[in-house]
Amino acid sequence: MRISIIFHSLHGHGYRMAREIRQGALEIPGTSVEMYRVRELLSETQLKEIGAWEACREFADLPVADLEALRGADGVILGAPTYFGMPSSQMMAFLNEASPLWENGSLVGKPGSAFTTASEQNGGQETCLHALHTFFFHQGMPALSLPSDLGTAEMHVDNIPVGGYVYGASMITGGMNDREITPEEIRIARLQGRFVAGFTRDLVTGRRMNQK
Repeated sequence: MRISIIFHSLHGHGYRMAREIRQGALEIPGTSVEMYRVRELLSETQLKEIGAWEACREFADLPVADLEALRGADGVILGAPTYFGMPSSQMMAFLNEASPLWENGSLVGKPGSAFTTASEQNGGQETCLHALHTFFFHQGMPALSLPSDLGTAEMHVDNIPVGGYVYGASMITGGMNDREITPEEIRIARLQGRFVAGFTRDLVTGRRMNQK
């Protein structure tokens, strides 16, 4: 069973979240996780001007996402920073290339989930995640939330500012992009990885049994 984590990150926060989500997914036996970065649209000069060049070099060795990263996966997790309540243009440019997959129904029935980063606690995370969910809906993919019942301790942190929650994992990066991922945000990210991988495993297993 293969999970594709496809993300865009400028200052490294999305990359850190993707790694934690991957760690959670790998806790489900039989799971293979591939991480991809979307093609960066900013030049080296522009990245240096905004102080993102060094952070981007941390994950420069990851493969650039193409349509096969979507088509070849059993489940997909998308991650993008929140800009004015929407996913980054880099992520949207990648998703807008996926019309051939829509034409062929290549992604129909594959679970999808999303995560994001934003500078502050009320930085538009939920609308960004909704926008990524809309891609899943148009592709015929079930969009997965996160479990939020009272028995899921990771989802009920109410005494400190923390990213979350039901629509997908998120991280607060700080106004100067200087905030590190917190233990609480790590636990939520790993929960998302486990939840998506477990759901995908059960779905794939059921399909294989029905084909026998």
